[in-house]
Amino acid sequence: MPETADDALFEKVLGEYMPYYAAHCQEKTAPYEGVCALLEKLRAHGVRAAVVSNKPDGAAKTLCRHHFGDGLALTVGHFEGVERKPAPDMVLFAMEQLHCDASRTVYVGDTEVDFETAQRAGIDCIGVTWGFRDRTTLEERGFS
Repeated sequence: MPETADDALFEKVLGEYMPYYAAHCQEKTAPYEGVCALLEKLRAHGVRAAVVSNKPDGAAKTLCRHHFGDGLALTVGHFEGVERKPAPDMVLFAMEQLHCDASRTVYVGDTEVDFETAQRAGIDCIGVTWGFRDRTTLEERGFS
């Protein structure tokens, strides 16, 4: 959407997009190379992993179930009543569901939004370069 789009146009496009995405969310979507093997290793060592996504909750759950099977302890997508990242709401919800405390939780992300989300949730964050940003960009935006 162009930045000049008014609220009515935005709502119209969003209203058409959401049902389409729900039906087609698996097209051209796959985990980054090595992520499934990493999740298996973490699980074998007793580490519980979760996905927190700004995608609609149903789509996030569908994608994670398809790609990761039982490899995740929890998947949380956006749902009504919680703010999207970088607000900490969904991360705090996931931590509550998994009975995790902040001192034993690490957020893994590939964007500055992820870094800000972790900060707002009061947890450590690991930046990865397998996604949208390279190392230099991540470091410029707060990751160390």
